[in-house]
Amino acid sequence: MEPFSSSGAMSRAHYALVRKVEMATSIHSADALLQTEVEAIQSRIVYSSLNLKQVKESLIILLYCSMTVSSGTSIDLEFALPYALSLAEAGPTVQDKRIGYLFCAEIMPKHHELQLMLVNTLRKDLERHEIPRICLALDSLLHFPPEDAAPAIQGRLYELLSHPSPHIRKRAILVHGELARSNNGILKSIVQKTIKRLDDHDPTVVSAALTVCEEMITANLISTEQFHTLLTKLLQQYWQSRRDVSKRWLLTKLLRAMKLLKPSKEDYSIILEIVQKAWTGPYGNAVKYRCFLIVAANPDTLLSTYPESGSKFIQGIRQFLTSQDVNDVYTFLCCLECLEPRLWAGTSPKIPAVLDGWEVERIMHLLESPDSIIRKKTIRILLRVDRAIVETYFKQMASNGFTALPWNQSSDALRRPLEIMELLNGEDGENYAQQVVQMLESVDGDLSHDKPKIHQEAVEEILTYIRNAPVDFRSGCLGVLFTVLGQEQSQFGPTLLTILSALVCEYLETSPVPPIDLQRGLSRMLVRSSAGIQDVCLLTMLRVAANCDEVPTDVIATVRKLQESGGRHIRRRCEQFTSLAVSASTLRSILAQAKSSSLPDFLVALEAHYATQRQTRSPKLSSANSPRLSSLGSPKLSGLSSPDERPSSRASQSGSKQLRYAAYDAPKPTPRLRRLSSGSSTSTSHSDIPHRGSEDVLARTLTPGDLALASGNTELRELGKSPRNTTPLLPVVRVADEPDLASRVDLITLDSPFISEPPLMTSISSLIEPDFEKVWDELANANARGWCESPIDVMVRKLQGMQRQMRVTPADQPPYQGDLKIMISPSIPQDGYTGVALLRLRESEDDSCLWHLRCKDEILRTSIKSLFSGS
Repeated sequence: MEPFSSSGAMSRAHYALVRKVEMATSIHSADALLQTEVEAIQSRIVYSSLNLKQVKESLIILLYCSMTVSSGTSIDLEFALPYALSLAEAGPTVQDKRIGYLFCAEIMPKHHELQLMLVNTLRKDLERHEIPRICLALDSLLHFPPEDAAPAIQGRLYELLSHPSPHIRKRAILVHGELARSNNGILKSIVQKTIKRLDDHDPTVVSAALTVCEEMITANLISTEQFHTLLTKLLQQYWQSRRDVSKRWLLTKLLRAMKLLKPSKEDYSIILEIVQKAWTGPYGNAVKYRCFLIVAANPDTLLSTYPESGSKFIQGIRQFLTSQDVNDVYTFLCCLECLEPRLWAGTSPKIPAVLDGWEVERIMHLLESPDSIIRKKTIRILLRVDRAIVETYFKQMASNGFTALPWNQSSDALRRPLEIMELLNGEDGENYAQQVVQMLESVDGDLSHDKPKIHQEAVEEILTYIRNAPVDFRSGCLGVLFTVLGQEQSQFGPTLLTILSALVCEYLETSPVPPIDLQRGLSRMLVRSSAGIQDVCLLTMLRVAANCDEVPTDVIATVRKLQESGGRHIRRRCEQFTSLAVSASTLRSILAQAKSSSLPDFLVALEAHYATQRQTRSPKLSSANSPRLSSLGSPKLSGLSSPDERPSSRASQSGSKQLRYAAYDAPKPTPRLRRLSSGSSTSTSHSDIPHRGSEDVLARTLTPGDLALASGNTELRELGKSPRNTTPLLPVVRVADEPDLASRVDLITLDSPFISEPPLMTSISSLIEPDFEKVWDELANANARGWCESPIDVMVRKLQGMQRQMRVTPADQPPYQGDLKIMISPSIPQDGYTGVALLRLRESEDDSCLWHLRCKDEILRTSIKSLFSGS
């Protein structure tokens, strides 16, 4: 961001807020900053006595907040309206008053109770003699005319029509026109004044008078004949004074007004002269084009008055055709399109062709212009001259397969034939659809290709055109396309199949083909399609399933066969189809959550549905059906003593990826290692563990779930008392709210299931875990954060491998609900949180997570960050 001195900010507070918003990490955080600022200003402006300068700065910041907040989020600023009115009333400068008026115009509702005060302030400013203040009040009325303003200011407005300043006269005329939108009677009293202003020496005042005169003609306050006479006089006057560059722009306004009338012979004489002699440069092209628009609005009048005028009109724009400026070429085509072909193309035996052969050839070359607007304009002109010309050109493109043309490598290679098809077929949607299918079949290629090419430009052009087309055209087009999709022998390339899928998803409700036939047609495309096309088809089939009473068994069989051979993403999509296809009600609820009926919005709603399901199931998963949860630790994992709660995690991982412990050899004296990660979880019933003899306990392979349940296993406690076990007794910790836990063993907190040396007896006070939120706040200056592509449970396993003590708090428990909290600490507590690290993990819908770390131990922080960056 620019420094304050060159930023344009009104104050340091304004600059600081803009800087915070621009540095915000998300839209929601930016909205929260803006809302907090509004609340701070409200408390300051309401409960404090601010001077006018401070009020002005506060209003500017509030306007910034109102304009910057994201769409769909509203901020109530009505509390500041009294202060804005005070600033508009008592502001010492025009700039101060402008801020007050602007705030009222942007924030004040139409029927607000403070409108009378605003009208009174406007009336006072209109009564003043300073021109800037009068102009400011008039501008405010143009921007926001209060409904009760007319009776209070109408007399003064009428006087301002004759004010010496042209700035005030112009604004006074326009304000009358604005107030007349709610009351046409206001214009009756100013008819003569407005006509008089048409002779004003200032062109801006004349322009304002022309605008209001057009409204008077609509209201039948001025006759067409009277206005026509005045307009012809003005057109002649300003054309003769065209050497004055400051008045040239008004000619375009006069010619626009002339288009509403039926030009006379005198008018055509002036128009022909303008076309032939108009200057080049600014406003020159616009003035000529306005003349041609008048001709297009009255073609019969020109033919009856000047049958030879076509040659004269073409003569005035001929030089544009050979110009190197694309704007000149476009001006030529626009003007040529306004003329009847019989005036210049030689289609009438009475009027010869005006253009030379080389000029016609140059026009034909414009069909291959890189500018799509010029191409479409050329096609329209040729269609008016002779439809056969365009049809022949299109047939030549089709005979070459749309690929042997000079521009076949460009990004819009297929847009060119599509443009011709759109203009050729007009309102015939059925013929357009048939031509689309034929064209894409010739260029799409085989579905079995390893990397089929999807012509993105064709997908965009066709979908946009069908969506914007009239209802009758779209109905005929969809009828043909859906019928083709339902045919058993049909085979489509990737581009056409993508278009059909998008159209089926969006317009299924109006389809003339039964949904089951559409679903069968899509399922037939799955086997021979690439993964990307399969994904699109499966999504569309899910959408169609919502309208089917029952999904055909052959469709489900095809999807299951694809699931066996597909990749990870396709298998997931197939699982979604097989699970949701039998539940039309669930699919309909997903559809109801989509923003629109389009395929992308349906995909967003579908993924949101599964994300909601994961969040709902995550906090309540039991260790029996979630091996990942079991591997997270001991009863300390959840931090609770309730037997009904479990830590949050993702769906269980395959058995091949579970952490397994092999049988241990006889204990040997070794140095004490760091403790493995320990967590907090709830106690589990002993019946969950199969009963085995004490001699088999050491021989079996322990899963993470076994270790997590070990603290409740009576066999293991008896094993610790066995004479064969030379290992000293494990430490016992008594918990106040669970007396029987005193005799249990927490193996996850140990170096191994056996200890080679007697542990130090630890008092209960030393085992009390520190408060996560308190430690988090104290480590506020040691921040690190980032995004990890691995799931949360995978990262927890990696953290366990650091051989440090861990305490995990589930995401559904405070503090910071929604985040999985992890506290990593050394085996032996140290002063000043040395060796302590706090992590907050938030899972995403795409099996990734956002991590936020606080740790002032540089070595530990670096090692944790490397774990997340290397995932």
